[in-house]
Amino acid sequence: MTTQKDTPDTTAGRPRRRPRREDVRAGLLAAALEVFEEIGYVAARLDTIAERAGYTKGAVYSNFGSKQELFATLLGERLADTAADVLSQLDHLTSLEETIARTARHLARGVLREQRWHALVVEFALQAGRDPDVGAVFREHRRNRRSLLATTLAERAAPFGAPSDPEHYTVFATILLATINGMAVECAADPEAVTEEQITGSISAVLRAALAS
Repeated sequence: MTTQKDTPDTTAGRPRRRPRREDVRAGLLAAALEVFEEIGYVAARLDTIAERAGYTKGAVYSNFGSKQELFATLLGERLADTAADVLSQLDHLTSLEETIARTARHLARGVLREQRWHALVVEFALQAGRDPDVGAVFREHRRNRRSLLATTLAERAAPFGAPSDPEHYTVFATILLATINGMAVECAADPEAVTEEQITGSISAVLRAALAS
């Protein structure tokens, strides 16, 4: 295991270049995601994450003030990988039904492909109700996600004659996120009970109601 030190190491009499801060952060985030998904948020320890990344625990604290902040950064990075991101990539589509079908299929496959991540988010949400610090982090993330999704729904719906005010889609954004999370929980609990077609159909129903409203 390598460690991050305050002074450069030397190899054969020559200074060894210290890793760049952005590389350290990226390594810690990658290790954190692995550890969180393997054993959950509550059980994960910062020293375990540091060891997995190849750094000391001090390296974690020099980049992230706490486990909550570390997880919040992961949540922020995943913010782009949402229905909003999918919808924004379909600007070239002129058919409402094709937009709904493509988006729903992509999100459904994400539910099936990233079950451990969705389970982790559910665990963090439960912890948010018990821990004020976790709750503050999680609420900010969810509000940002709902706002981004509502804005994108408005942008995609307007060309089809629907309202263009993001406020109109706030409830739809909440329902869509709840549908995705709920399906992820059902898949985690009983993978054979929920099919890709069922998930796609559920998400399609919410999108259709939102974009055609």
